Amino acid sequence: MSHRSEVEVFALRAAREYATARGLKLVAAFEDTLSGDVARMQVLRRVRRSFPQVPRAELDELVEELLTP
Repeated sequence: MSHRSEVEVFALRAAREYATARGLKLVAAFEDTLSGDVARMQVLRRVRRSFPQVPRAELDELVEELLTP
C-alpha cells in the first residue's frame, strides 16, 4: 500500500470518528461552513501527527480533496 493510500484510509477513519463523536453524518460534519473548516483542521492535525514523513503540502491537499464537499 502506498503512503497516499495509508494516509487516505487514516484520514477517512479520523473523519468518521470526528463525525460520530459529534453525532453527525460524515457529510454534515465537513460541510462548507466554519464548523466544517474546523472539522477538517482537526482531522488534518491528526494526519500530520501520524504521518510526519509526508510533506505537509501533500497532506493538506489530500485532506482537502477527501473532506471538502
